[in-house]
Amino acid sequence: MAEYTIGAYEIGEAFVTDFSEVLNIIKGRSIISAADWGNDRVELGLSGNLQLRFFRTESGMTINLISTQNIDENPSLVVDLGDMKQRVPISVIEKKLNGLRTLYAIFYLIYDNRHEELQSYLIKHPQGDIEQALLNLDEQLFIESISYGSWVVTVWSKTKKAYKSITSVAGLVFERGREAFLQKMEAEARLKDAQADKEEMQVKRESFELQKDQMDYLLEASDKMEIPEVKEQLKARIIKATKNFTLGDQSDGQSHKRLK
Repeated sequence: MAEYTIGAYEIGEAFVTDFSEVLNIIKGRSIISAADWGNDRVELGLSGNLQLRFFRTESGMTINLISTQNIDENPSLVVDLGDMKQRVPISVIEKKLNGLRTLYAIFYLIYDNRHEELQSYLIKHPQGDIEQALLNLDEQLFIESISYGSWVVTVWSKTKKAYKSITSVAGLVFERGREAFLQKMEAEARLKDAQADKEEMQVKRESFELQKDQMDYLLEASDKMEIPEVKEQLKARIIKATKNFTLGDQSDGQSHKRLK
């Protein structure tokens, strides 16, 4: 029977886990490299700075998962794009990614105390591209991979504020998936080895945040607007972006209808 571990035995920080936790972490990530080292050892490099290693031992097979992320580097985040068929029109993925970009940019600006800048922009450009106009390249989201399994996207940003922004997007959008998102965050925190305590504290904070109602996230952003017309306009943008994000999702495609 296979043994599943997280961490690296060679540095003394490996611990036994189970198949479900390993699967929860790697699901939807792309294979970006592979190596056969001989002596019954094979490694697969995965998107999001992960490495899946297979060792044959006297007692059987050990499947080991480690993080290859540098200590000073922001982690990548895996975002569920929803329960869809294996083949979907590119236009659907395009709308979902634009919904993600819009929601991310709004929450990023709110958490960065740039709500006045957002308000001024919306007055002049009610339907403008918020991310493109107001976030610099270091603040924007980058895609590392997009995969079917069900559909997930691995994203990264240079700034640490991206973490809280993406978590808020998940709390707003995925009414059915908050617990799954939290479990994934908890599992990934266990990969951080020396940073584990710090990451687990972050997970606990985000766990509290994810207990909020969808309306709380909507109001958290829109209530920052001082002009009533802009407040209603921002609400409409958030609802539209949520509708686009959940487009085609067979299990959570109605979340936007609860945001009134």
